[in-house]
Amino acid sequence: MPLTPNKQAELQRALQDAMADHALLAAMPDLQPMAGTPPLPAGLIADSELHIVRHKVSGCVQFVFPGNAGPATGQTLARQSGWDWIVQATINTAAQMTQAMIDKIEAHHQPERLLALRHGYGQTATTAELGAASGHKVLLLVHGVFSSTRGAFGDLDLQPLLERYEGRVFGYDHWTIGRTPQQNAMNLLHRLPANANWEVDILCHSRGGLVVRSLLTEGMADIARARAGRIAKVGKVMFVAAANRGSPLADPDEIKHFLNVAALLASFSGGMGLDLVIGLARMVVSLGFGQPSVQALASGSALIELLNRSGTLLTSASNYYARANFDYGDSVLERAGSLISNALIDSANDMVVPYDSVLLPEAAPDAGHMLSFGSAEQKQPTVWHTDFFRQPATRDFVLRNLA
Repeated sequence: MPLTPNKQAELQRALQDAMADHALLAAMPDLQPMAGTPPLPAGLIADSELHIVRHKVSGCVQFVFPGNAGPATGQTLARQSGWDWIVQATINTAAQMTQAMIDKIEAHHQPERLLALRHGYGQTATTAELGAASGHKVLLLVHGVFSSTRGAFGDLDLQPLLERYEGRVFGYDHWTIGRTPQQNAMNLLHRLPANANWEVDILCHSRGGLVVRSLLTEGMADIARARAGRIAKVGKVMFVAAANRGSPLADPDEIKHFLNVAALLASFSGGMGLDLVIGLARMVVSLGFGQPSVQALASGSALIELLNRSGTLLTSASNYYARANFDYGDSVLERAGSLISNALIDSANDMVVPYDSVLLPEAAPDAGHMLSFGSAEQKQPTVWHTDFFRQPATRDFVLRNLA
């Protein structure tokens, strides 16, 4: 399954950004493989640079990191030894990235804004539309990492939700590779009129869970001050594949796995932008693995510890969860080829978020507040991190419980 035209455009945009930043050492125009590079094992490609490679059959994009022929653990997977990988581009690891470069990559993907979804996914909400929602029930959609409102929620039928909320459905398009969840939450509040007084229900996905937790925490005084007058009441909050307790893939020892998982998903799913995944790979190779936007996603991060010990506007009776334990080894994704590790495949997760990490600490939701694909002990081969909203069961769960 080769890359779609949209994914080819994302890859081309990423390479153009790298070229503009003087970080692109080699690449062929029009996404052709580099001259003189037949399919090779990852081990023969690895050197001191960052290589963007594509699977010779599927087109799946992966990274061969500097000096890293195999997984970060040093284990070599048998399926990685095939002569399967064609070098698409080589990135100079000595080229230093700046915040301005990171912002440019995100801006090329999408602007930060609140969308009025009654007009579709392309129109910024006006101040009048945001203010007119004052004192009424509002639905807010918050996407996850490398994503957008359209990318995360495009498979949902918005019409029933627009009818239930009388058109007051908004999506928050925001940057995720160069911003922390706290920054996203503050930027969201500053986009609302000071006297909005929203009564808000929220549907979030992936990293959006940490943005929502930051938005509603009592543990950050600046956010609490900004929230006053803007959010009057919090109703139902739906956490779909939410990284509420982070992901071990964002830990420094696992970040390379995370980037190759993300590149695999972004190669074939509209739920993640391939240009953003490549941007983050450039960022962590250039600036190191301790960037605040990455650290916040790690299991046990300072942000998560703060959220766990602080008061919140969230209430257990109004929280809903959807999670999955995905069987990568028996799926269409596995057949696409990748450079990810057995440890990831064997643990209970949806490819990105651990099965148990979707729940808030101490949460014990009843059956009506929980949708599970598989269980902690039983994997299933159908639903992965970016695939929830394609499932009729997820769409029914959302419509049944919201409003």
